[in-house]
Amino acid sequence: MDRGEQQLVELVNAWARYSEATPDADVAGFCLHYLTETAQPATLNQHQPVASADGLYDEKWVESLTGTANRSLTEIRPSARLAALVGRLSKYAHFYSKKAMFPLNFKSIEEPVYLIVLAQMGTPKKSELIYEMMVEFASGIDVVNRLVGMGYIEEFPDENDRRSKRLRITEAGLTILQQCFPVMNRVADVAYSSLTESEKALLIQILDKLDRYHAEHYRESKNAGFDEVYDRMVP
Repeated sequence: MDRGEQQLVELVNAWARYSEATPDADVAGFCLHYLTETAQPATLNQHQPVASADGLYDEKWVESLTGTANRSLTEIRPSARLAALVGRLSKYAHFYSKKAMFPLNFKSIEEPVYLIVLAQMGTPKKSELIYEMMVEFASGIDVVNRLVGMGYIEEFPDENDRRSKRLRITEAGLTILQQCFPVMNRVADVAYSSLTESEKALLIQILDKLDRYHAEHYRESKNAGFDEVYDRMVP
């Protein structure tokens, strides 16, 4: 058996294992699984300092980042590098969207996203909308109040609880959303135009998997301490 035939047999065996362990297995899902399982860890050039015996960091550890000192270092783990990249990419997107939304009198793309989520939810309470947006309550209230002041959201009494108010998107809110969608598409083009269509599709599948995982745990973790969250989510 030559090398090509051997690799084909290995691929068929990998598919057999995947299809046995995965309900509703399909080729696209298998390809993603196979690529991620066989990918080589990225070589990382950055490092983080190692604590001294007393648990403190030497002030000179900064020198090791510039190459002026030779200290004992440990490589940054891929998960930490991934977290840093995702955070950095979100800042790029915020930077582009802030510029794009300025002519529409929005501070960032987050504000029209509130309108989109509100339109999808119907007539939620303020707290329900803010919870769905996954932001701190005070920050969410500021955004909602701003959108109310702009005439894009209206408040009305809750029929079942007169002490509470519900929200709904206004006609003006729907109109401004129609103006926002082409702008939001242009922001997405700027942020991701360097990727091929195949790379985008692969990235979407990976990020969808992460999103489903965190959506499952987010509600239970809302009022939990970090150690409890860590123990629940990290095997």
